[in-house]
Amino acid sequence: MSTTPLPHRRRAWLLGVVVPAAITAAAWAAIAALVPRLPDPVAVHWGLDGVDRTGTVGELIAPMAVIGGLSLVVLGAFAVLTGRQAINRRMVLGLAVALATLFAGMALTTVLVQVDVPTATEAASPDTGMTLTLLAAVALGALAGALAGSDPAQPATGALPAGVPTADLPEGQRAVWVRSVSGIGTTTTWVLALAAGALGIGVWLLTDTVLLVVTLAPVVVLMLTMTTWQVQVDARGLTARGALGWPRHHVPASEVERADVTQVRPFAEFGGWGLRTAVSGTVGIVVRKGEAIAVEQTGGRRLVVTVDDAATGAALLNTFAERTRQEAHSQR
Repeated sequence: MSTTPLPHRRRAWLLGVVVPAAITAAAWAAIAALVPRLPDPVAVHWGLDGVDRTGTVGELIAPMAVIGGLSLVVLGAFAVLTGRQAINRRMVLGLAVALATLFAGMALTTVLVQVDVPTATEAASPDTGMTLTLLAAVALGALAGALAGSDPAQPATGALPAGVPTADLPEGQRAVWVRSVSGIGTTTTWVLALAAGALGIGVWLLTDTVLLVVTLAPVVVLMLTMTTWQVQVDARGLTARGALGWPRHHVPASEVERADVTQVRPFAEFGGWGLRTAVSGTVGIVVRKGEAIAVEQTGGRRLVVTVDDAATGAALLNTFAERTRQEAHSQR
C-alpha cells in the first residue's frame, strides 16, 4: 500500500462530507418546519390514480432519512479515505453530492405536496418535484465530479524493472494499438438502449408522467458508457474511453512503472462488472472475465483493463514508458 498522501484532501472533505451534509441538513430543517402543516394521516404512496396509501409522518419520512443517513456516512468515509486516482475521486464525490441531493429532495418533495391540504387523498402528485430533484442531483453530482481535482503529475524516475515485456519497435518509430472490448456486444448494447428508450416513451404516453422517463434516461446512458470501451496505447500512454467517449481514463506513459498481463475475476476481485474500484484501491475497467492489462503507476496507483491481445498493449506501453524516461534523461 502506498504511503504517498492522497491528493486534494480539502476538496474531498468539502465535496464528500460538508456539502452533502449541508444539503441534507437544509432539507430536513425545512421538513421539520413543515410537518405541523401536514394532514393526519399523510399520503405515503402514490399510484397512477393518485394517493393509494396513507400512514403516519414517520412512515413517510423515516425510510428516506435512514437511506440518506447511510449514504452520508458511507460515501463520506470513501471520500476521505480513498481517492488516489482522479477517476475514483470524481465518482465518489459526484455520488456523494448527487445522492445527498436525491434523497433530501425526494423526502422534501413528498412533504411539500401535502402542506396545508385538507386530507391526504387530496395531495398532488410528486412527479414534478421528483423530476426536478433527479435533474438537480445529476447536475450537482456532475459539478462535484468536475471539481474533484485532476491527478498531480508524478513522472517516474527509475528505470523499468528488468524482464518486463517490451515491443520490438525500432528507435524513432511510432505505433498505435487500439482495441474495443464489450461485455455484451456493441450491437446488443444499442438494441437494449433503444428498447429502454422505447419503453420509457411508452410509459410516458400511457401514464402522462415524465418521472419514469427521466429515471430511465441516466440508466440508458450508463449502460452505453459502461458496457463498451475503447482502449488505446500510443506514445502518450494508455487511454480508455466509454462508448460515448465518457468516462475517460488516461495513464501518461511518463507515469507508468510497468505494464503486465493479468487474469481478472470480476466479482471476486472487484465485486462486479463495469468501472469499479477494488478494496486495494485498484481501478478496474472490467466488462468480462479473462485477460487484462495491469498498469502499475507512480504514487501507488494501479489500473486493470480487460481487453483482448493484452500482451501486445502492455508491451507497447512499456516501450513508450521507457522512451519517455530516456527523453527526460537526455534533456537534463
